[in-house]
Amino acid sequence: MGRAGRDSNITKLEQLKFRIKVIELLRFLKAEYTYSQLSRLLGLPPTVLSRYVLGHVVPTYERAKKMWHIIMKAVNIHDRIVERLEFDGSGFFDNTAVINDPFIRKYLAIWIIDRVEGTRVNKILTAAVDGIPLAATLSDELGIPTVIAKKEKEIGVSDFWTIDLIRGSGYRETLYVPKRSLRKKEWVIVVDDVIRTGETQRALIELVTKRIGARLAGVFALISVGDWREKIDLPDGCIADVLITLNENYMKANPGQRGKRGEKRRMGRKRPQGP
Repeated sequence: MGRAGRDSNITKLEQLKFRIKVIELLRFLKAEYTYSQLSRLLGLPPTVLSRYVLGHVVPTYERAKKMWHIIMKAVNIHDRIVERLEFDGSGFFDNTAVINDPFIRKYLAIWIIDRVEGTRVNKILTAAVDGIPLAATLSDELGIPTVIAKKEKEIGVSDFWTIDLIRGSGYRETLYVPKRSLRKKEWVIVVDDVIRTGETQRALIELVTKRIGARLAGVFALISVGDWREKIDLPDGCIADVLITLNENYMKANPGQRGKRGEKRRMGRKRPQGP
C-alpha cells in the first residue's frame, strides 16, 4: 500500500530533515523554558542543548527521535490547545488562536511526519479555509505541494474535480479542486483543523479515492469533537489520527470563555548524559 517500512528505509536526507525539525521545536521550547529545565526534561547537559539551539551541532537521528518522543510526552499539547479555544456554549468554538500559534503548527507537522515515516506522499489536501495554515506548514516541512478544495471555482481554471458535501441541515455545498493539482495514483494526505461531523473529511476521502483514483496515505486533524473513528470510513492501509479529542459536553459547559488551563507543566528529572 505504498508503505515501505520505518527507520530502515528512511533516506539520509529525510533523517537530516527530521533532526533539523526537532531542533526547530527545541528552539520554540527555549522561549518558554530555561536550559536547566530542558536539561532535566531531556536528560542532556545544558551546554549540549545550547549548541543544538544555536545551530552549532545537530543531534544524531537516534537522539533526535528520543528527544521528540520525550517532548511529546512532556509538553501538555492538549491544554496548550484547549486554553486557546474560545467556546460559545452551543457546541462551537473559535480556534483562530490555535492555528495562528507557530509552535502548535510545527508540533502537528512533526507529529504527522513521525506517523507517516516510510510512507510515500505526493500531495497535501485540505478544505478552505481553517485547514490551510496547518496544511501549508506540513507542506513546507515535507517539501511537497498543498492542494486546497474550495467552495468556489478559481478564475482562470477550466477543469475541476468536484465533490458535493451535504451538511446535516440538508444544505448542499460543492468543493472544487483544479484537475491539474491532483492526479490518479498520487499518494495524498488529508489534513484539517477540526473533525466535527466528519462531512468534510468524508467528502475529501471520496474525492481522492473514488473521483480522482488517487491513493489515500493518511487523514489527520488537529481537533476532533467526539470520537472521529465513528464519523469517517478509511480505506485499508490508510494512516489516520487526531491530535486531541474534545468532549461535546465539555464545550457546552464553558460558554463565552477560553478552555481551562490544565495542570502546570512538569519537567521530568533525568540524569544528564554525555553529548
